[in-house]
Amino acid sequence: MNSVNLAADAAHIVPLVILCGAACMILLGDAFVWRTSQDANPLLALLGIFGALAAVLQRTGPEAAGYGFAGTIATDTISVSSSIALLITGFLSVLLAWTYLKNRGLEHGEYYALLLFSVAGAMLMASANDLLVLFLGLEVLSFALYVMAGFARTEEKSEESSIKYFLLGAFASAFFLYGIALVYGATRTTQLDSILRILGQGAAITPMMLAGVALMLVGLAFKAAVIPFHQWTPDVYEGAPTSVTAYMAAGAKIGAFAAILRVFGALLPLEQFWLGAIQILAILTMVFGNLLAVTQTNVKRMLAYSSIAHAGYLLVAVAAMAHPVPGTSQPGPAHDLAIGASLFYLFAYTFMTLGAFGVLVYLSGRSRDYQNLGDLRGLARHDPLAAYSMLFFLLSLGGIPPTMGFMGKWQIFLAALKAHEIALAIVMALTSVIAVYYYLRIVWMMCFEEPREAAPAAPVARFGAGATVFLAAGTTVLFGVAPMLISSLTTVAR
Repeated sequence: MNSVNLAADAAHIVPLVILCGAACMILLGDAFVWRTSQDANPLLALLGIFGALAAVLQRTGPEAAGYGFAGTIATDTISVSSSIALLITGFLSVLLAWTYLKNRGLEHGEYYALLLFSVAGAMLMASANDLLVLFLGLEVLSFALYVMAGFARTEEKSEESSIKYFLLGAFASAFFLYGIALVYGATRTTQLDSILRILGQGAAITPMMLAGVALMLVGLAFKAAVIPFHQWTPDVYEGAPTSVTAYMAAGAKIGAFAAILRVFGALLPLEQFWLGAIQILAILTMVFGNLLAVTQTNVKRMLAYSSIAHAGYLLVAVAAMAHPVPGTSQPGPAHDLAIGASLFYLFAYTFMTLGAFGVLVYLSGRSRDYQNLGDLRGLARHDPLAAYSMLFFLLSLGGIPPTMGFMGKWQIFLAALKAHEIALAIVMALTSVIAVYYYLRIVWMMCFEEPREAAPAAPVARFGAGATVFLAAGTTVLFGVAPMLISSLTTVAR
């Protein structure tokens, strides 16, 4: 390999190198240099994220699109858009954790290092053009999240959530890896573009190949928290520290769906075999995710089931993407619209979810989190700023115009109609009404019910959480009114 090729290959992974380098510096610095400084670690994490974001933005022109490392890493629409969303998620998550962890006695450099490693793993998933590289990114993301979920080691629920997540995640990873092995056995390659070419020629469509596709779908459905592979989600969201839950809800979802778009984009010639499964999973996830959310009295568990329902909406976009031109294996008329809609929705979901969890962190004190619905009763009386911020994020999650959440759902709805997925579009609309009900139930409790007890003392975790809420709210308004600002990001590297 000559120096020119090496430099071209390296350009594809510069953001990952920056993130991993910053994570290693945090570990070393926390151990040997700034042991007594609690602010050096999040500052260095933010510096690494900004450096990685600058490197990603350098590769947003059409001339930057291409492959590196013998075709295993891709720079394209999915990788660039997902990487930007993941880095924004990491940035807001660092702000959330900054004072929250300090106030809870959980301030350790390892947290920020793990967060950076997990962002790098998810970005690798989004950039992978090879199933083994995708699996590597999946494991980096997963192992970091397993540890972060159990970061509150003195709390039984946190330890329990970590163990559950690890055990079920290990099974899902095994399914995915076994699926890769079967796909390789059928096609003699793990590169996604090669798999697409082979399947497009009508070769390798065998029972072994179909079994491999099914196993990979199971593994990715677990990571995306799709029903019926969602069992870990409510317990892990409830037990993990709130700042971890916020990052997990957004970051893991982006990585999982970027991988789904990549893998099933390469499997378009087989859509007649897997499209039905995607449609069924989408309906189950939208219906039961929203219905189960209605029954919850814990805010974090309710947001967990809400995140499951949002995974169902994203599966609608995947189903719309799957329809080829009739009589061919070429992408159909809704393909590009569906990919753009799903990427836009991931951006919207990031800001909405981190904003909602940001309000919970903002309200948290040294010894308690705001978790139960009863804790939010009468919130508008003693903290109107927090109440109206939560109101705004809940309306956006419910898809009420002119918020970013509405624009995201509208784009997916249009993609479904263009792909003639009428049933999915109808279910999406009906379940969105159910979602509005349980979101407005919280709004009613905050604004129109009397608090159960006297107004609590001023919370302590304000700086980082307040900044997160402010940035998320402003962005949700901006991109709800002007969605083309994000839509341009989803096409710069096409």
